[in-house]
Amino acid sequence: MTDSQPIQQYLQLRSEFMGYLYAITRDAELAEEVYQNSAVVVIEKANSDEEIRNFRAWAKEVIRRQALHAIRTRETSRRHGRAIAPELLDAIADTFSKDQSTDSVVHNEATAMQKCVDELPDEKRKLIAMRYESDAGFDEISSSMNSTPAAVQRALSRIRKVLHDCTQRRLALTEGHG
Repeated sequence: MTDSQPIQQYLQLRSEFMGYLYAITRDAELAEEVYQNSAVVVIEKANSDEEIRNFRAWAKEVIRRQALHAIRTRETSRRHGRAIAPELLDAIADTFSKDQSTDSVVHNEATAMQKCVDELPDEKRKLIAMRYESDAGFDEISSSMNSTPAAVQRALSRIRKVLHDCTQRRLALTEGHG
């Protein structure tokens, strides 16, 4: 299996996995976060030598464990998981743009998301970078931005929603012209 195959399979099974996650979490935003966290595990696995015999079953177990961890974390600390980092999105988009056999829907989704990230104002991209690239906590971010941890959490939640909505709009436009 090449490095990009697990990523491709994971993205091609997105609808199934998101349905499974929503059934577990009953929270669309948390389901999206868990899906993205699980993508990190899949990408790390793609870089290992270990063979995956039944990808769908393996990925569902990864997702189940990530969901349970996120639910426990949320219940104890009211803190959500991490969203996908822009660099990770770049890597995924690059993989798909180089592979002509990739399903166009998956390619369009990655491209749309990257364009939406690129369109964010500098301040919002900085906030994303601090949280997801530098792995800074809400307290650290809030002190550097002269804000409160709760305000940082709300801002990140709004940014994730903006990115989701933007991606969906771009995909709808692509489908309308395709």
